[in-house]
Amino acid sequence: MKALKRQSGFALLELIVAMLLASLLALWGASAWMQQAEDASAQASGVWLLTLKKAVDQMLVRQADLLVGIVQPESQGSGYRDIWRPTIAELVAAGHLSKGFPSRPSVGYEPWIRIFAPSGPCLTRGCKIEALVWAQPVGAQMRHATDSSRLGKLLIALEGQGASVHPLVPGRIKGAALDRSNPPSPELAAFPVGTIAALSFYDSTQYAHFVRRDDVRDTSLKGKLDVAQSITSQTELVAAGAVRAGARVSAGEYLQVGALATVGQTCEADGLIARSGDGSLLSCHQSRWQSSGASFGGAFLTHSWRSCHRNQHLVELLPFNYYGLEMTNPKTGECNCPAGFSPQLLAVWRYPQHEIDEYRSFICLR
Repeated sequence: MKALKRQSGFALLELIVAMLLASLLALWGASAWMQQAEDASAQASGVWLLTLKKAVDQMLVRQADLLVGIVQPESQGSGYRDIWRPTIAELVAAGHLSKGFPSRPSVGYEPWIRIFAPSGPCLTRGCKIEALVWAQPVGAQMRHATDSSRLGKLLIALEGQGASVHPLVPGRIKGAALDRSNPPSPELAAFPVGTIAALSFYDSTQYAHFVRRDDVRDTSLKGKLDVAQSITSQTELVAAGAVRAGARVSAGEYLQVGALATVGQTCEADGLIARSGDGSLLSCHQSRWQSSGASFGGAFLTHSWRSCHRNQHLVELLPFNYYGLEMTNPKTGECNCPAGFSPQLLAVWRYPQHEIDEYRSFICLR
């Protein structure tokens, strides 16, 4: 008879151990891969929020004058439905973000942008404009909101400019460059734990003293203002001193003169224009204020010995009955010329029956 060999049982045990080790290695590899994917997602989300923060920085610079009230919104609008709450789509349309920029970070957080109303002497000295950019967990992401490892990777990607609502300090939004209460503003709800945020700001004080296009402020200049082209004003143009023009001055409506002068008084320089108490236009000519009307200053008659205010004798001498005849100058009511006019003898006549009655007619000219 042949002797039978006994089989060892170690092979089955070794197989079980090998399968167990392989399973552990597979689980470890899958876990490491998932962790790497999670880390990459957190890294990308941090970069995404940092890019959005820089876009808001650019927006604050461009819209600073409108935000502080130096200029009014243009007729076609600013490009934002609510300039205090811009959206990612509006930032893309304005050119602050590239086309195709994701509307949400890869971790699925919901993004928000809020510009706070500036305070202080913004119109005269400038002020600081602040905006908060944040992304908060929603839905299924709330389960991972308390993961300190994820928060750390998100903040690292923000390059020290970010902050978060940490599960240990839910009442603060805290980071290297930001430390504020949660919520940061009374009109905002408290941010949930896991929220990441970044602060954008722009200091308008360095440019507050410059005059802008469509500036609504009252601008005061201490020196001379030279303008190469025309000056157009929709309302009054007021000057405390003289206004000089090297070319023609024209008005599309009325030209009102406020300076008062009296006919016959001395004036400073020929060419000046003023008005008299009765509203007549006066001009300075030969160092005297003279009426700027027509060159004809009226006419009048004188009698050799009678008063020109009593014209009954003249009516009796005329071959026709004209009782409306007056000897006085209708422009002055007297037998003289207005100021600025000189009497010019027009005629001398008398009737043979009344040789002592001599009449002289004068015309008033400049």
